[in-house]
Amino acid sequence: MNKLEQKIEQLEKQITETHIQEETKLLITEMKKIGIEKLPYSYSALKGFIDAETMNFHYNKHYKGYVDKLNDALSKKKYGDLDLEKIIKSISKYDKTIRNNAGGAFNHALFWNMLSPKPMKLKGELEEKIKKQYKNFNNFKKEFETIAKERFGSGWVWLVLTSQNKLKIMSTPNQDNPLMNVIEGGGFPLLGLDLWEHAYYLKYRNKRDEYIANFWKVVNWDFVSKMYEMKTETKLAESIKFKQILSEGKSEKCSSEFVEAVRVMFNVNKKIKYEYSANINNVLREVFRENWAERDNQGNMAGVYNLESPGRSVVNKLNTNYNAFCILVNDINKVIKSIDPKKPLIDFVGKTPGEQLAEITRFNKAIDHFKFRIFDKESSTFQNLMRTLIDTDSAGEKREEITVAIINRFLGAGSAVKTGGLGDEEDMTKGIDAKITVDGKEYTAQIKGFKDRIEKGDKIILTGTGNVKQYSTDWMIFQKGKNVLIFNKKPNIIGGNFVFPKDALLYDIK
Repeated sequence: MNKLEQKIEQLEKQITETHIQEETKLLITEMKKIGIEKLPYSYSALKGFIDAETMNFHYNKHYKGYVDKLNDALSKKKYGDLDLEKIIKSISKYDKTIRNNAGGAFNHALFWNMLSPKPMKLKGELEEKIKKQYKNFNNFKKEFETIAKERFGSGWVWLVLTSQNKLKIMSTPNQDNPLMNVIEGGGFPLLGLDLWEHAYYLKYRNKRDEYIANFWKVVNWDFVSKMYEMKTETKLAESIKFKQILSEGKSEKCSSEFVEAVRVMFNVNKKIKYEYSANINNVLREVFRENWAERDNQGNMAGVYNLESPGRSVVNKLNTNYNAFCILVNDINKVIKSIDPKKPLIDFVGKTPGEQLAEITRFNKAIDHFKFRIFDKESSTFQNLMRTLIDTDSAGEKREEITVAIINRFLGAGSAVKTGGLGDEEDMTKGIDAKITVDGKEYTAQIKGFKDRIEKGDKIILTGTGNVKQYSTDWMIFQKGKNVLIFNKKPNIIGGNFVFPKDALLYDIK
C-alpha cells in the first residue's frame, strides 16, 4: 500500500511539474508576442470623422488580425523575443508575410494615438517648423491632402522627419512604413492617415476625398508634437554627448611621412582612391542607416546627417582624408597583429602601384569585416577618426576665412566672399569655396593650403596641397600663412602635385 501511495505521489508530482512547465512555456510565449495597442477612446468617439461600426471592424478585425498573423509568422520562424519597431527598421531581413503584418501592426498602433475625440490645435516647435517649411498651415494641409488623393489603391500618407531634420509629406503602398529600411527617402513618422478602403468605406463609400478632408477634425496634435520633440530632442542630446566625448579625448596623430605617402598614392593611383572611397561610402550607408540620406531634389547631398551635430556630418569626408586613412591602417594592423602575428600587416609604403592596389583590396575587406566594431560610437578608433575629421574640417574652414580676408585687404573690402560650408552642393560638386569680384565680374574659386612652392623653368609646382584633381572653378587659390597665390589657368597634375605655367599666376599676395 505504501509503495502504491508513493507511486501516486510521484505521479502527482510529475503531473504538477509538467503543468508548471507548460504554464511557464505558455507565459514565456505570450511575453514574446507583439502586444495589442489599446484603443484610447470608444468606437463612437470619433463620429466627426468615422462611425462606430467602421472603428469596431477596423480595430478588432483588421488591426488585431495583423498582430495575430505577425505573431504566428514570427513563432514559426523562431525569431525569439523581438521589438516591433526593430522589426520595422530592419524589415529587409524578413519575408513578405512578416513585412505586411508587421507594417499593419505598427502603422495602426501609431494611428490610434494620432487620433483624438478632443478638438486640438497645432502649436509649439512643430507648428513653427511647418510654417517655416510650407509658408503656412493651409499650404501644408493642401499638400498632405494632394499626396493622399494621389495614392492609387491601398496605402498610407505620412508627415515624416527626415534624417536631414526636414519635414516631408510622402505616401507608402500597402502597409509599408517610412521607417522601413526598404523605403527610399523615408523618415521618422509623425502623422499618418490610413487610405485603405476598410478604414472609411462603410461611412464614406467612394467619397475618399471627404474622408481625407475630415481627418483634420480628429488629429491628436499633442501626440504628433510629442513625437517630433522626442525625435529632435533625442538627436540633440545624442549629438551633444558625442561632441563632449570627442572634445575630451586626445587624438593620436600619424607621422607626416606616412600621411604624405598616402597623399601621393591617392593622387597618383586614381583607382586606389576610387575603390577606397566607394567602399567607405557603402560602409557608412550600412552602419549609419538611420542617419543616411540619399541625394534629394532640394540640393542636399547623399551621406550621413545629424551624427555629431545637426546637419551633414564630417564623417562623410572620411573617404578623402589622408590622416583618417592612416588611423584606420594603424588600428586595423593592431587587430591583425593580435589575431594572427604571422599574417603580414597592411602596408602601402614603398610598394609598386599594382602591389598598392592589392593592398587596398585587402584593406577594404578588413574595413568591411570590422565595420560595426570600427564605427561604434564608443570605440576609440571611431572617436579618433571623428576628432581628426573635425580638426581637419575646422582647419579648412579657417584657411578659407583667412584667405578671403587677405584677398579683401588686397583687392578691397567685399571683393571676396566665402561660400557654402559642410555639405554645400556647390562646394561638393564644383569645388566652389569662394567667389571673387574684380572690375564687376565674378569669379569662382577653390581654396587650398600648400607646403612648398617650387619653380622649374616656366613652371610653378605646389606641394602638400591635399586632394589633387581638376576643379571646374575659374580660379585656384593657395594659402600659406600670409602668402596667397591666385592662378587663373588650369594646372597639369604631375606626381600628385599641381603644376601651373608661370603666366597662370594672376596674384602673388604677401
